[in-house]
Amino acid sequence: MRLIQFIQLARHRSILGALGSGYGLMAFSITIQFFLVPLYLRHLGKETFGILTMLLAAINYGSVGITWLSGGMARILGERAAVNDTTGFAEAYSFSKLVYLGYAAITIGLFWAASPWILTSTLESREMIQVLALASVYFLFQYEYNTDRLAFIALCRQSTGNLIDASGQLAFACAVVAGLYWEGGLVSIVVAQIIGVLLARSLAWRYWHREGMTLRWKWPSSDCAPMWKRIVGKMGQHYILYGVLLLTLQADVLIIGWLAGPVVAGTFYLLWRIPEVCILLLGRIPGVFSPYLIQMDARGEGERIHSAYRQGLYLMLLLSALAGGSYAVAGNWFVHLWVGDSAPTGLIPYALAGTALFFVAASQWPAGVAYALVKTGPLVKVTALQLVVKLVIFFFLFGSVGYLAPIMALIITNMLGVFFLYLRIGNQAKDLYA
Repeated sequence: MRLIQFIQLARHRSILGALGSGYGLMAFSITIQFFLVPLYLRHLGKETFGILTMLLAAINYGSVGITWLSGGMARILGERAAVNDTTGFAEAYSFSKLVYLGYAAITIGLFWAASPWILTSTLESREMIQVLALASVYFLFQYEYNTDRLAFIALCRQSTGNLIDASGQLAFACAVVAGLYWEGGLVSIVVAQIIGVLLARSLAWRYWHREGMTLRWKWPSSDCAPMWKRIVGKMGQHYILYGVLLLTLQADVLIIGWLAGPVVAGTFYLLWRIPEVCILLLGRIPGVFSPYLIQMDARGEGERIHSAYRQGLYLMLLLSALAGGSYAVAGNWFVHLWVGDSAPTGLIPYALAGTALFFVAASQWPAGVAYALVKTGPLVKVTALQLVVKLVIFFFLFGSVGYLAPIMALIITNMLGVFFLYLRIGNQAKDLYA
């Protein structure tokens, strides 16, 4: 009965469109990755492939600024969209562009200032210098485009944004294939990333222009001061803390690469990539509902928030259990089908990864609801506790179980009570609206 009620709630056309297109985009991305990873291994080799996974993880970790602004600016944009404040929405859009690029420029500058100390051997290679320089350019463009993603979400036009993102990914995949065919190596892959994000940005600009929306670059206005105060105040501080903690929890490839080298990092990537994709797929559910929760909150619709939380939690627990159990049983066969002899051997690694998949995926619903409703204080505390305990267990186990250490640490941490703390956070967030 509760599942039926949840489905009835989700019949709103824009929600179904957002969810369906989101899953379509994820399926498209999975297909591209499924196709590209064997090409990476064939053309780059295991060691260079490991370097690529570490580079992508580093770019992802650098997106702490995106996480910070995505939380704060999504809230501000969503509130203004809820009351049809078109002028205020346009001001928030241009403001976020400026802050994103400023943060990106600072991050890139700090990276290059520290690189002589942290990348001594890497900087001896001319190819790697080119790769890092191009990655910095990609990082800058990616930040600039992220505001457009937020605008699509806040306006509940996620289907359009997802279609534009799919176009960018298709351009990326075609450019990668061409670059690897011409033996372009890592340089060609980063160039392909730049091509993809530039195409997406161009399509977004044309969409805003066609719709007659005044979303564009412009100088800061008097409205910027209160927005800046909000995102650097208590709300912004919680968002950035949560972003740092969450990304550090996901930095396993970087840590394994540091401890054991790129080959072992690549092996971990192959084991954890499919569970990671499943987590991203399931994470679309709280992600899609986030702007609707923000608008419900802005309009004071407490009963709807309470009902949506309870029904969504049951669905997430069911889907997470199905995904984790499926990978535990069939993961060994599937990864060998995907990458052949490069796949991790044995059944135990896949059983452990499936168990970790369940815990991580299921906890996204209560965390996502608390995040959208700005109940981030308890969320930061629990995530910090999880990070500390996980890292301690990780380093303790690494000498005996190798690349399985982060997965085992995830399982042990959640079984020790972290998973139930996430459920408690979600209950506390929705109970405020009971």
